[in-house]
Amino acid sequence: MYNILKSISEVQVSGSNQFAFTYARKDFANLYNEAVSETPHIFLDPVIIDTTFSEFNTVESYTYSGTFMLVVSSDIDVEDYDTRYQTYIKPLLDESLVTIKNALVCSYPVTYNTWRTQEIINIFDYNLDGIIVTYNITVNV
Repeated sequence: MYNILKSISEVQVSGSNQFAFTYARKDFANLYNEAVSETPHIFLDPVIIDTTFSEFNTVESYTYSGTFMLVVSSDIDVEDYDTRYQTYIKPLLDESLVTIKNALVCSYPVTYNTWRTQEIINIFDYNLDGIIVTYNITVNV
């Protein structure tokens, strides 16, 4: 999943990467110390990988499970949740997350076993708003 999301994040759109990408445990991700721009950021937590073998001990598929956050920098002074949702979270759900899901389907023989989203606000020291995605996907080899 690391390689998959990293390659999706590196696609160039308008001269810059489509997404910023950080791979780390939550406690290390909270130490993120770069300037966060308008670009959506993917924080991928360590991935669990299950490998399925055939009767001849060849790999048939990999099942990846875990979580990642898709977030953008927000204004901490916005007190109204609906404004936060419309300004920061909804565009991630309607555009960025759809882009990631489409890239997964187009690039890999993937089956979505679980794909759950949860809204988050003021996460980490940078006051990021967005979503946490809990996933379980299978990629056939």
